[in-house]
Amino acid sequence: MVGFGMGSNEVMIKIESLTKSFGRIKALDDLNLEIKRGELLGIIGPNGAGKTTAIRMACCILKPDFGDIKIDGISIHEDPIRIKSMIGYLPEEPNLYERFKAKDLLKYFAELYGVPKNDINGRVEDLLELVGMTERKDDRINTFSKGLRQRISVARALVHDPDIIILDEPTMGLDPATANSIRDFVRNLKGNKTMILCTHYMAEADFLCDRVAILNKGKIIDVGTPAYLKSKIHGDVILKVKIQNLEDVNSYKEKIMKFASVSAVDFIDGEYLISLKYRNEMSEIVDLFGNNVNSINTKEPTLEDVFINTVK
Repeated sequence: MVGFGMGSNEVMIKIESLTKSFGRIKALDDLNLEIKRGELLGIIGPNGAGKTTAIRMACCILKPDFGDIKIDGISIHEDPIRIKSMIGYLPEEPNLYERFKAKDLLKYFAELYGVPKNDINGRVEDLLELVGMTERKDDRINTFSKGLRQRISVARALVHDPDIIILDEPTMGLDPATANSIRDFVRNLKGNKTMILCTHYMAEADFLCDRVAILNKGKIIDVGTPAYLKSKIHGDVILKVKIQNLEDVNSYKEKIMKFASVSAVDFIDGEYLISLKYRNEMSEIVDLFGNNVNSINTKEPTLEDVFINTVK
């Protein structure tokens, strides 16, 4: 069992040997992870990696075949009702009651979660203001765009003031302005809540998350801060050289790797991707290709580079 440790007094969510299969498909395979109190953890991975399965278990919607999740020390097997009250969950496709007005929907869920009656109206008004929906509070859900529905869904996830917020693809399919408003909202909650963000947007994970876990085929294959993960690309810059003649690919690779600044070389779609620890040999490397160069570019390593290199 592989664990990712930190002090037990700081741990808010502890996933232990979590395993789940659907028929012959193993969605999660001995998954282990710890999430600190107040941390924003990103989970990235290809479709079918097990991201949604894992968070649905944390929300006590699915049961594992084996293993456990402890939320602030409480096992999902022991007190799922209590755990549900501690979590605000925004699924990838929220199911909203179309005929409700925005404010009535939030009041309804506040009552379901047992928010004291004297607090409900004030809580709902505060949340509507927080997500920028005060002017639309008396409009029905079926008149809202996807972006407005997402804002109300975020408010619904927060209506009972949970300790933990779990967001599954919260900006998927939104226009850039609405997506940025959701990201700003998430960023403003950092440190006040323990949060899990599942996303396909690598830049979003890089910008928002304290740590990022890469999930593939039901296993966590790496986890760390965005800076730590990007450092594993083996350099502070990637030199991209697109060439015309593809006959001498291997001989070029051997020559490139002889430079002290080069830590890794890939050749993809007619282009060399050369990871450099420093830049002072860049011109000498380019000179190797002579007149065989179509284009030259450089870029800083990104989480997308980490993702592609890790799950390929």
